[in-house]
Amino acid sequence: MKKLTNKIPVKRSPAPSIRHKGAALLMTLAVLVILTTIVFSMVSRLKVKKRRQQYMISYQAARYACDSAMKYALTKAKDIKPELTTRADSPDFSDLFYLTHQQQQEMLEEWAEIKTEELLEEQLNEEDDDEENPLAGLMESLSGMEGGGGFGDPNSGDLFNFNSTPGLREDGTIDPNSLTIPGPYGVDWPYISEPMEFKVGDAKVTIKIRDENAKMPLTWGIMKDEKELRAANDALLIFCQWMQMEDEHIETLMMQLEEVKKLKPYSKNLKPIVTLEKTTPSRTSRTSRTPRTSRRLSRPRTSTRTVTTKKTRPATGHTSDFARLLHSSLIDTTILSIPLPDTGERHESALKYLALWGSQKVNINSAPRQVLEAVFTFGGDQEDIADAIIQQRQIKPYKDIKDFKEQNYGFSDSIRKAEPYIVTESSFFAIEVTAVCGNAIVSSVATVKFEKGKPETIAIISN
Repeated sequence: MKKLTNKIPVKRSPAPSIRHKGAALLMTLAVLVILTTIVFSMVSRLKVKKRRQQYMISYQAARYACDSAMKYALTKAKDIKPELTTRADSPDFSDLFYLTHQQQQEMLEEWAEIKTEELLEEQLNEEDDDEENPLAGLMESLSGMEGGGGFGDPNSGDLFNFNSTPGLREDGTIDPNSLTIPGPYGVDWPYISEPMEFKVGDAKVTIKIRDENAKMPLTWGIMKDEKELRAANDALLIFCQWMQMEDEHIETLMMQLEEVKKLKPYSKNLKPIVTLEKTTPSRTSRTSRTPRTSRRLSRPRTSTRTVTTKKTRPATGHTSDFARLLHSSLIDTTILSIPLPDTGERHESALKYLALWGSQKVNINSAPRQVLEAVFTFGGDQEDIADAIIQQRQIKPYKDIKDFKEQNYGFSDSIRKAEPYIVTESSFFAIEVTAVCGNAIVSSVATVKFEKGKPETIAIISN
């Protein structure tokens, strides 16, 4: 008979090899995490460094392109000859600055309806001409077929595709969003021509030329003559109120102009700048030898005499000084760049209509309403004169000041008082050059003033 024995199970600890494997696994995971972090950090740094290097390369290309384009533009500045256009059949640009986005859209829609009616009339007249002269219509269709495309070409697809004409919808009406209200030179105010675009290496360059005589000169706010300064402050006040600037901002601007005036006041009759410089050149000579001193070394004799030289800077030197002062930290442009409410992408602000480059006169053929009313504050009747100018120049721009006086004889006294501040042909232009290469953007602005038909560079500021 077998003897029964109770065996109590004994718990044993894991084998040492299993513990070592777990610890090794944890260490491996930790090392992998550390290595992944290090690699990710290194890759991120390399990417940042690569982007930085690429940006520097792009910036250098954009800077070179901008400088080259500016040199090209300044050499071609003598060819700037803006031509004013008539705008009898289009809305005037003068009052766009205070229109809201919705009001401008309504204006464009009304203009689009008028343009659509004119287009339909032209098409009806062309059809009547074709009926009167069938041979002319046949020749026109044949010429269209030979051209290999366009209206009348059976190979061009839909013969009645209205979208083939820019600005037309499918129903034959003109799209209001395709219309642009022309400025005094036929393009957007204050530009005198369409932008010039070309490439310099990998950079895309754009050159725009602005009419600075179409803006409100800020130099009027630093008049030397107190009587003229009072009229200038009234003109500036009218302008600021048109631009809906707050009273505290207007007061701040007036105080800043007072500080600029302390450094250099403005006068209507600017004369060449004459400066006197005193120099004391030293003159050295040696004593002549005599029999008595022949054995001695000759000693140099030094004589001094003060010489006064006169240096003359042209009158344009004043303009350059004003441009530097008005672009300095003395003028806070942030309050001037506050946009008018509800103007949308146009971003209307006082800064857009202010001349900070030292220009001193306003072109009545190219200035908008708020600038016209400001300049004729010097003489009075500013609202009536501004209305008369806006209505007349849409039909035909003024030839000269004499022509302006003759057509507005009833305001002769007011015009006479404001005459020192107005012109009918611009001579002050800003050349804006922008170069884009990758993410780098470089821009420069140079101002050019024509004196006796020759351009003189006033100042260049790079961003």
